[in-house]
Amino acid sequence: MTDIRKILLVGAAGIALMAGPALANDPAIEQAPAQDIQPEGAMELDSSADMEADADLDSVAQLEELGYTDVEPIEAQGDTAAEGEATFSATNPDGERVTVLFDTEAGAVISEDAAY
Repeated sequence: MTDIRKILLVGAAGIALMAGPALANDPAIEQAPAQDIQPEGAMELDSSADMEADADLDSVAQLEELGYTDVEPIEAQGDTAAEGEATFSATNPDGERVTVLFDTEAGAVISEDAAY
């Protein structure tokens, strides 16, 4: 390739690199809307709310296996919300209404207090 062609090629590439961002932000240039395209077989990621609901269902099932019934999640707030722990209102195997602090990672009851 001759020197002049190299210079023209480098110059054209430089102009394209400098003009690209400027043109991308130009409101006069209509941009196509983004499309939600997934390759075949790809799985959609759960939102954090979906994952939290799934974790609650798993914990409810584990508590029911331990003999608890009428298990309902209680939304933790502030300092009481801890990673790997969830609070539930339930009826224990003795038939008493209780509040259960459950370790979601270990699948074990941390504490059980009488419900108010």
